[in-house]
Amino acid sequence: MITTPTVPDLDPVQFLKIAGAGATLRSHADLWRWLQGEVQQWLPHDILVVGWGDFRSGDLQYDIISSLPGLRTHLCPGSRIAPLVNYFRDCWVAAQSQPCQLDISGCGQLLGEAGQGWAPAPGVPGMQTALVHGVGDARLGGERIFAALSCDLAPPGGAAMLKLLVPFIDSALRRMPPAPLRQPGAERNQVEQLVVRLGSLSERERQIMVWVAMGKTNPEIGCILRISEFTVKNHMKSIFSKLDVTNRAQAVAKLTRMAAYA
Repeated sequence: MITTPTVPDLDPVQFLKIAGAGATLRSHADLWRWLQGEVQQWLPHDILVVGWGDFRSGDLQYDIISSLPGLRTHLCPGSRIAPLVNYFRDCWVAAQSQPCQLDISGCGQLLGEAGQGWAPAPGVPGMQTALVHGVGDARLGGERIFAALSCDLAPPGGAAMLKLLVPFIDSALRRMPPAPLRQPGAERNQVEQLVVRLGSLSERERQIMVWVAMGKTNPEIGCILRISEFTVKNHMKSIFSKLDVTNRAQAVAKLTRMAAYA
């Protein structure tokens, strides 16, 4: 169900204070602290999901800001985030590009794995409400979608409040470098110990992932292993398929998680 609440009554002094702080954000840590601070009084939420790019072609990027365990940009593969963000974008378009409030408590079946309550760990409550708004990107084309997810019902006027805060969130994300997509690099012997436990990959694929985790490019890996760059690319396609990921950073992050629980 989609609703479009009205703007709540605002304390101008407090809002100016929040807006002023939002204009100074320079890092993801700053943005997280800002969202978890006084912003929570106006826009209570547990997860902020941002997706941007060309929704028609599927060329999208994502960012997740949350305090919940396991919910970080580099820990959530695009295959899990994409259906959710596309659903939010469709609802925003259906609301004639106005901020809207969604009941997402029952969308798990519609969205598959991406909609399964967003509960990455035991004891984490499922999300009930999403406040959604978007903006067009006239300079780069495409759209940017912002969704504030909560395990509780949203307060009256929450979606309209998101609309007021989106310019500050948007400009902050444009100023700062992308969120980290993988854990810091490890020494070669540490990476080898991590990868060797994962039986889903062939011996050659494990060798390649050792060097991928160390930041080597396909041509560099080809030189090291004395195979062609084309062969490395084919192995990478097989690795992505086996791990159900779409890029190198996701593969490294998934291997890290798999090894941690092995």
